[in-house]
Amino acid sequence: MKLAHKYPGEALKPLERVTLIDIPTEQEGSIVVRDGLGREYARLGAHPTLEFTIAGAGGIQSITFENTLAQVQEKITFLVQATTELHDQDGFYTELLQMLYYTMFKEVHLDYNRYNGKVYHFFICWLRDHVHVLKGKKYFANGLKSAIELYRDSQREDGMIWDNIYDRSPEPNFWDTRFAKGDFIRQINDGHSELKRIPVENDVEYLFVEGLYYTWKATNDSGWMSTILDAAIQALDYTINSPYRWSDKYQLLKRGYTIDTWDFQTEADSAAVHDAMQIDLEKTHFGVMFGDNTGYAASCDYLAEMLAHIGRLEEAERFRQRADAIRQRLNEVSWNGRFFTHHVPEHPERKRDLGVDESTQVSLSNSYSINRHIEHDQATAIIETYLGIKEQLPEGSPGEWYTIYPPFLKGFGGHNGLWQYMNGGVVTIVAGELAHGAFQHGYEAYAVDILQRIHALGKKHGSRYHNAYTGSLPAQPVRSFTPLDISSIANIDVAGAGADGVPGWTGEGDNDFHTVPTGEQTLAEIPFLIPDPATNHRRAAIGLSQRQGYVQKVTLPVHSTARSIYFLHTVAHNIGGGVSGKAIIKYADGSAFTQYIVRGYNAQGWWLPEQTDPSITRVAWRGENAYCKNIGLLAYGLANPHPEREIAELVLEASETGAFWGILGITLGAEAVSFPTNPISFGIPDGWGAAAIVYALVEGLVGIVDETQAYQQVTLAPRWTATTTTQVSTTITYPESGGYLAYAYHHDQQRGLLTFDVAGSGERCNAHILLPAETGQAISVKVNGQEVDFVRTQVEQSYYVDFQLPLTGVQQIQITYAPLTQVL
Repeated sequence: MKLAHKYPGEALKPLERVTLIDIPTEQEGSIVVRDGLGREYARLGAHPTLEFTIAGAGGIQSITFENTLAQVQEKITFLVQATTELHDQDGFYTELLQMLYYTMFKEVHLDYNRYNGKVYHFFICWLRDHVHVLKGKKYFANGLKSAIELYRDSQREDGMIWDNIYDRSPEPNFWDTRFAKGDFIRQINDGHSELKRIPVENDVEYLFVEGLYYTWKATNDSGWMSTILDAAIQALDYTINSPYRWSDKYQLLKRGYTIDTWDFQTEADSAAVHDAMQIDLEKTHFGVMFGDNTGYAASCDYLAEMLAHIGRLEEAERFRQRADAIRQRLNEVSWNGRFFTHHVPEHPERKRDLGVDESTQVSLSNSYSINRHIEHDQATAIIETYLGIKEQLPEGSPGEWYTIYPPFLKGFGGHNGLWQYMNGGVVTIVAGELAHGAFQHGYEAYAVDILQRIHALGKKHGSRYHNAYTGSLPAQPVRSFTPLDISSIANIDVAGAGADGVPGWTGEGDNDFHTVPTGEQTLAEIPFLIPDPATNHRRAAIGLSQRQGYVQKVTLPVHSTARSIYFLHTVAHNIGGGVSGKAIIKYADGSAFTQYIVRGYNAQGWWLPEQTDPSITRVAWRGENAYCKNIGLLAYGLANPHPEREIAELVLEASETGAFWGILGITLGAEAVSFPTNPISFGIPDGWGAAAIVYALVEGLVGIVDETQAYQQVTLAPRWTATTTTQVSTTITYPESGGYLAYAYHHDQQRGLLTFDVAGSGERCNAHILLPAETGQAISVKVNGQEVDFVRTQVEQSYYVDFQLPLTGVQQIQITYAPLTQVL
């Protein structure tokens, strides 16, 4: 016997249809297919050729020919391997998952460090970031245990969990001084690495438990999990016993005043302890940040589940009760009826002037909290709050997924950039958590809308995701510009060949600028007049240098006022420092101002150009030549210090270092220097938010939720009827354990029929199938052609069909439904 059209050792996929040939027919018997755990999932009468569908646990499966006495006459084996994948008929969600996968894995997939002679690996060297990325990477990656082991093995004696691990040199460094008080830094590996805890943070312990929980479910290794439970208990107990972490007043977790779960405090709070990250039991004005508490309560639930699994029932009950008590107190302290209040101070009499009504601020942990076992009515209230934000988005906003909204207008110093990062930036973290919660709580159409807008956002920015986007992009005001004609003082060609008496760019042949556009060009939203070499005797740019053939100084008459002067330029051949030249503004009254042109500050080389200070530069043009596929020019805005004075002329001089300064355009501006706001913000690993969206896609839309470990018992809750997609095939797996569930879905709208072919590695499946919005009633549910009992349930305005089925072999589901009008 053999499988047709398959190579020896070729891995087969769940639900793959295969053909068995060369079956012996000399005697009566049966063909029996067994999965990787030896469980029979198909028994067929012997014929020369048979077809069957792959199902059951992966690994080495077998096919045996057994005679009527159940004696094995012939046996072959083959490999079954599940991989996480998603295919829909239009490719829309396939592409979404690929963009998310790329974003998660384009960052360092595995990093390494040592502790006490043992080598550990992790996705990111911050535990927090590792756990959040794990939420999505667990469906694709192996080697999940090591990071949790690192933070268990390095756990501080009192139960505290370290934030991160970094390489360093043995000499005392900045962090040694900064975090010495409170023992929040330790050198390890003979001083070549360090463990740090950001003192103000109060989420690390519960994230350690959350990471353990995710890893246990993915690996299905309860023995390993049991060896870490005592560390997990100690970590959660540290939180409620440490005066740095626990509020005696509120009996809840506390922290200094940060923006949600982040690690920097207000300017006033920072000044009290001379550090934005440090806390002091006497000087810090603590308060309750709700996200620490909803996360902690959820991790108490996770720990209780793990303890109960290995029979430590009394301890499990203790943590269940702790979770309930935390939630009850938090609701009394922080819940305002629509969302959780961002920060509740222990000393409300101390007022902070942060330029905003803090009671109106919706911060990102509200989206996390939806998925942390809060009440359904609380979850829906938060979802409705975000829907309200969506209806009044600021101009140019990419979505309602704010770190905090409305943002602070002052009080956070260097972290106070409006609509940036943690102060009103838009993050994919919130999009993912919000979509996941919306799927679970009866807002399926809204969740799909989020995924569709996230797809568009990825396509807009290079088919990948940045974790943070600028929260508002107002249209640029109408500005007045005067492009200056530099053709009379241009002295070089942009082509490398040049002409008689005209140097060719930098004299490097085809490594030139001949592809740059000429004439009237608007670049970085600034109009420039670039000389055309074809009509200006090959003179297309100003080339300043001490080198032979170039000029050392040019003068450009102006006779006008201006608040800003924009240069379209580049530099090269910088030797002995970054100075490439100087621009001298000479005023009609005889005064002058000099601005040096410095590579890395207000100028860049023309190979692989990048903007420097975004407030004064932009990459204005990119092109290519024979030697480099990425050449370009910066636009630099010089702020005129005396806009009231008439400018008589601009004098441009070469640097004495021999550097080259090439100018292709100069433009006067009537307004202050400004460039379009970058739509991409900063500050968070991109994979963190991408993983949150993967989590929403897998558990929400695809609807595969692990109820135990390795999908031994699984919820099947696909919500494709909330989309226009009618055909899907998908497999969701944990590579670490091989546990998976796969299905093929088809929606025949004309016949009112939903069909699924389902296969899995586990034992049982609880189906929770969303009916179409226009549907009120399922008429019948059949599994493998036999009608089964089902229950019609309602979540908000959505209707589901609930029933159970085994996961032995391929399970074929047929759900026939009636239109809502027919039911009414």
